[in-house]
Amino acid sequence: MKRLMSIPLLLVLIAGSALAADKPLIPPIKADIVDPQKQPLGRAMIYPNYVELEDAKGALRGAIGVVMTQGRAQLFLVRHNEERRFIGWAENHRLYNTEDQLVGFYFWTPIWSYVYDPKMKKLGQAQCIAYQGVCAAGIAGYLLGLL
Repeated sequence: MKRLMSIPLLLVLIAGSALAADKPLIPPIKADIVDPQKQPLGRAMIYPNYVELEDAKGALRGAIGVVMTQGRAQLFLVRHNEERRFIGWAENHRLYNTEDQLVGFYFWTPIWSYVYDPKMKKLGQAQCIAYQGVCAAGIAGYLLGLL
């Protein structure tokens, strides 16, 4: 996978996030990330152009944004207090790492997003009622260990 040239584009995607210096202009929509038994695993904070992901204790893990480049929806990740880097890409409800290896699957309905590993074992879900595709990809990135 060719590394993308424009990391500053990512900064536009997450402008106003907790990873940036300014506070967001609008409050996020919050979605709890739960395992198949409905036990909490984390939380997604859904903004119009990106999703921030917190662990079960409320600690910020990172933010994820999706940019269409060369026909692919590519995921970008900014980890809290760490270097910005490209972590993978998404296509047809599949999540791949930077080596183009299948990491897992994500699906969404108008309300729920579901994440499965490569063997189709359900890892968890979240009630994403806004920005469903990016929220689903963010939840997948979190549950599949890319964050």
